[in-house]
Amino acid sequence: MGSTWWVVIEEQGGMGDGRGWGVADAAGYPDRDTAFGEAYLLAKQHRPPRPSSPLNRVVLRVTDGYLVLVRGRTDVWQFRVTVGEQGGG
Repeated sequence: MGSTWWVVIEEQGGMGDGRGWGVADAAGYPDRDTAFGEAYLLAKQHRPPRPSSPLNRVVLRVTDGYLVLVRGRTDVWQFRVTVGEQGGG
């Protein structure tokens, strides 16, 4: 039996200095290629709760997935789409 690969979306929440990070969604996939394909789609299409009126999006490929910057009228919000292989246990 093969490994399970997970795609996890972590995004900012809160306002001002109270911003924090949390897991917004997570799903398992049967192989690495499928997981990275889904991660790319999510980086391009996932709509975080803020900003309410996004103006543009920059998708940065990082070692284990994508870092996405979403610019609104007054601020920049970010989220991560991370791919990881499930460990034992």
